[in-house]
Amino acid sequence: MANKKKQKIAEARTNRNRWLLWGLLIAAVLATIGYVVISINSSEQELAPGWGLGGTTYCQAVPKFALEMGYDATAVMSTNETLKGLFIYDRPTQLGQTPTNVYQHPSWDDAGYLGTPVNDEAGNIFVAPAPRVNLYDNPPEQQNTVFKVDTDTGVLSEFIELPFPAPMPPENPFGIIGLAYDCDTRSLYVASIAGSSRTEELGIIYQVDAQTGEVLSQLDGVDAFGMAVFNRTKGKRLYFGLARKSEVWSVALGADGKFRGEPRFEFSMAGWGSEGDEKAR
Repeated sequence: MANKKKQKIAEARTNRNRWLLWGLLIAAVLATIGYVVISINSSEQELAPGWGLGGTTYCQAVPKFALEMGYDATAVMSTNETLKGLFIYDRPTQLGQTPTNVYQHPSWDDAGYLGTPVNDEAGNIFVAPAPRVNLYDNPPEQQNTVFKVDTDTGVLSEFIELPFPAPMPPENPFGIIGLAYDCDTRSLYVASIAGSSRTEELGIIYQVDAQTGEVLSQLDGVDAFGMAVFNRTKGKRLYFGLARKSEVWSVALGADGKFRGEPRFEFSMAGWGSEGDEKAR
């Protein structure tokens, strides 16, 4: 009889300890979830007065030199994959039509083959090398340089040379592979994978002052591809595609355009396209 009583007491104590353990575990999980939610919310700032929802490229203007040459807002600034440098021409009126009124300033092929350009509110053009043809026209030491075409003169010159986090590995001749402009903060975002290898992801996204060329903030350790700034009801975010995966991520931006908090996963593009491995460009 005494043994049964002791056994019941022991079982009751065991059950009580088990429920206590479960309670502590649930509390820890809830605390972790709360911390994550608070961290995400605290990294986002409300939009500044006058900033609208949506994309932030509303201010991008046609270069003044182009307007003086007779081009209008429909003119195309092109970095053709097979032609070296930058070109401007009148937009064809029909699909497949050969471009007309094609012009290239003598300086526009000085940086070799180029990636997609972006404009600011004054009509200045920012562009970076893209060694998609050869390394003779696009030497590795030039791959982390942003060039600028002056809106007044049309001359292309070096704007900012970004640091290399590591020596360029033989399997990766690329440096800057993405540019995005935010009209709200007058920030140029530059995605570089310079120094990244098969085993190391050393990419950096820079926030650059488009007026001075000063690096204002940076996000380390991410090989990013295409980028775009978007204003949400909860704040401003930079969206970017991963160069290594078919995924799109984003990171919060402050009212000054600087990076806030940690990047977060948005959605996967796995299975998209004919090969099933499309990347956001």
